[in-house]
Amino acid sequence: NIFNTEEECKIIAEHLVILKNHIDLPTFGQYVRHRINWQVVSRRYVSGKKMPFEFYISEKMKDVITYDSSGYEKKTKDIIDDCLAHYFAALESGVKPEEARRIIPQAAYTTAWCAMQPKQLENFMKLRLDSHAQKEIRLVAEAVQELLKGE
Repeated sequence: NIFNTEEECKIIAEHLVILKNHIDLPTFGQYVRHRINWQVVSRRYVSGKKMPFEFYISEKMKDVITYDSSGYEKKTKDIIDDCLAHYFAALESGVKPEEARRIIPQAAYTTAWCAMQPKQLENFMKLRLDSHAQKEIRLVAEAVQELLKGE
């Protein structure tokens, strides 16, 4: 449902770019450094049962191996799976989602909406399309650039 008049929608479209992002937490941490308006899906009331967690594991992290106290080999995915098992066990034992979520790894994705004014968008693109920007945030900027070309 649209609650604004057609004229108001035109004004909003002229002065704001609104984007929905499916983004991992460390990349989101870089994104929020830009002074733009944010709205993020709350994991306080939306547990992993209602909205399953997804995770980003980079190529460099995928095959990193550690060993647990019993000497069993653990890859990054195994550690994430252990954290998820601990999270769900906490929920089953009565711990509220807002407390249990503290065990969820930073590799988790979140959904966030941002609203940028033209100058904010210009600054974001300038900084994040730069070859020195971290790969993941540069990919976000490239995706935004592609979306905006289609308009």
